[in-house]
Amino acid sequence: MNYKALVNNGIKRLREKTGLSQEKFAEKIGFSAKGISNIERNKYQPTAETIDKICEVFNIHPVDLLMDCPEDSTKQELLIQINAILQTYSKENLEKVCKVLNILKN
Repeated sequence: MNYKALVNNGIKRLREKTGLSQEKFAEKIGFSAKGISNIERNKYQPTAETIDKICEVFNIHPVDLLMDCPEDSTKQELLIQINAILQTYSKENLEKVCKVLNILKN
């Protein structure tokens, strides 16, 4: 599982989705454009503090950085994303999901 790549790709995806250039985005989180480039190319892993700043800019929860299901996702990447979503569910909701999955399986 490559969480580093998932997080870094999520950062790039959200930045591009909101139309921010690397320079403008870097400005908002107190980073350099080169630092953002290094993150997006998986050369650098942002600290928890940086991830918190990024989440503030996008008004998201850190787990949302893992939440995207592009068509070219590997099975492992999809499983990581599904697991991250399920971690936020109550026991009652997990039971419902389990029933749905069992129906889909058959």
